[in-house]
Amino acid sequence: MKSSLFLGFLLLTAGLTSCDKKGPSPASSSPQPALSLGDQSAAQSIASSAYKHTEKILSFGHRQPESVGLTRSKRYVIEQLKQAGWISIEQKFTAKTPKGPMTFSNIIARYSPDGNNTVWSRPPKAVIGAHIDSKILPNFLGADDAASCVATNIALAQYFQTKHPEVARELELVFFDGEEAVGENMVYGKDGLYGSMYYSRTVQKAVAQQSVPYKQKPKFGIVLDMIGHKNLDIKIPADTPRRLKKSYDQARKKLKLEKHFSHSNGSFLDDHVPMNEIARIPTIDLIGDFSSNKWWHTSGDNLDLISPKSLEMSIHLTLEILADQISH
Repeated sequence: MKSSLFLGFLLLTAGLTSCDKKGPSPASSSPQPALSLGDQSAAQSIASSAYKHTEKILSFGHRQPESVGLTRSKRYVIEQLKQAGWISIEQKFTAKTPKGPMTFSNIIARYSPDGNNTVWSRPPKAVIGAHIDSKILPNFLGADDAASCVATNIALAQYFQTKHPEVARELELVFFDGEEAVGENMVYGKDGLYGSMYYSRTVQKAVAQQSVPYKQKPKFGIVLDMIGHKNLDIKIPADTPRRLKKSYDQARKKLKLEKHFSHSNGSFLDDHVPMNEIARIPTIDLIGDFSSNKWWHTSGDNLDLISPKSLEMSIHLTLEILADQISH
């Protein structure tokens, strides 16, 4: 899924005062309370839902490019989001790969409980993304890489619908296709990250033209990748944007999760790179330390690897980062 690289819509295709001496004025008498999106109990409930969605997605088989399993997984995502009041579009495109031209499609969703398409006329404040494909390998399902993350995005969509619809209206959920390299190794701009690069170029073009659905670029993004494995070990890349890194550090300290969430000494390729470099959306990558896990890109990345507790910790931390960033 990742290649280590240490480096120091609608284009809806055919085919987002001072106080006087008498005392403070009522409007400035006290700071706004910090936004809270959920406690540990909420995270546990979301994680339980995410685990069930992971199990369902894996029942469709592998999610290799243009496969039946990938098509069924996309259909499942769209149906689940629709039931929770989210409108989805498929951003289809064809890309050159080492195995010839391939067709990909990202799923992009926004919250619109009344089903009104005018939701695409205003830019989202934040993007939460995960890749939906699995690598072309024998007997490889990609439970944590990254079905669990797709499942978490679905579970978050359902949670925000019922508990925080005002936050749901600020979000865009993206399910990237073609994150995995078609060949053995990911090479930036040549193999892998097909979906996030296409999405990022679409955002970049719309922002430059000040056209819908991105008259303005989202203020930040969060990419989820391998967040549900047992013995959870998340390491964000060294080139994480400063303010997102600050939110991350505050959250892991507040939740006492430093053992499970830390920092990588270097940078690497994942979907956050096009979002940061092409779309210019400051984006954090919450990603498992794939380089030290023997199950990465093997048949061991199956449902047995997924831990509801690990999902709970990752979701709780995500909620904290999201709340802190939306508040600013």
